[in-house]
Amino acid sequence: MKILFVHPSVELYGADKILLYILQILNNEKNDITVLLPNEGVLIEYIKKISSNITIIVDKRLPIAHSKLGLKDYCLLPKRISEVGKVFKKNSFDYIYCNTLAVTLLLFTNWSKKRIIHVHEIIENPILNFIFSVLVRIRTRKVICVSNRVKENLHFSKHYSVVHNGIPDEVKHVLQNEVGDTIQFVLPGRYMPKKGQWFVLDALHLLPQEYLSKIHISFFGSAPPNRKEFQCELENKIYESGLSNVVSLHAFEKDISKIYIKANVILVPSLMPDPFPTTVLESLMFSRPVISTNHGGAAEILSEKYSFLISPNDIEALAAALRFFVDNCNQIPRMSEFAREKYEDYLTEQKFAQRFKTIFTNY
Repeated sequence: MKILFVHPSVELYGADKILLYILQILNNEKNDITVLLPNEGVLIEYIKKISSNITIIVDKRLPIAHSKLGLKDYCLLPKRISEVGKVFKKNSFDYIYCNTLAVTLLLFTNWSKKRIIHVHEIIENPILNFIFSVLVRIRTRKVICVSNRVKENLHFSKHYSVVHNGIPDEVKHVLQNEVGDTIQFVLPGRYMPKKGQWFVLDALHLLPQEYLSKIHISFFGSAPPNRKEFQCELENKIYESGLSNVVSLHAFEKDISKIYIKANVILVPSLMPDPFPTTVLESLMFSRPVISTNHGGAAEILSEKYSFLISPNDIEALAAALRFFVDNCNQIPRMSEFAREKYEDYLTEQKFAQRFKTIFTNY
């Protein structure tokens, strides 16, 4: 089959990684694959590692819709659809696969008769949510949602499919979780308030010095390209809060093993409903307990045996979870084993491939 994938970014965050896993699955089936991207970037390097036979096309006219666009930008999108629509002839592909709602508008091209949208987003704005829900509904009946929470957020979603993601196993066994004098908490993700770094700093204010002296928190990531000021704001807040000895910032790390192996506990305290955070899957794969907010897709796979679920913005609950791991550090190795068991049972790349191919082949 000839399949065109359309994707809105070229980085290595959640939806980018899931695209790579899907490309690997379908490449193994000997499909003719083309990937359409908006820019050059690190993602292309990883696509080429999957197969040199995958065609990669970069087109800066790619119409990408998101909440930060102004009215003028949205008014120009139809023109951009028309322009980029001329890239391929009518029915050039058997499938067009739009990965994320951000490129939903490409469903309005005539590049294929079969259209698939893989939804990785939870849209909180009710107007935008309704608009995107309508666009999806009128252009395809094959919709894959990364979690039940994502499906419930969309209108007209009764017959949509939920396929929980899975990721490759980089360690192959339960990874030891040795706790030293200081418990290492790690938060991988974009530097932005909605991802929870500021939330963590507020919770630390509730901890007495005897707890702070036994905690170190590392933030791994970078600010969004269009909000570079977030990193300076975060650095200033850490300094002004007197937490420079407790919290440290680190650049985004492509080799995730360098992040997780040194951690005892992973933080995923997103204030926005995170559809199905890949960081949670990576944590369980690396045998690491998790503290996560409970209003996104993570709640569908996390258990009290290896995680804490807290409400967003509940700084007292987050502080209590941090205290728990200090007071019960001897339980961390056992929680790590439970975390790995969940990964092996449900979240491996093989399990994901089975779920995905069942849906894909039944189009």
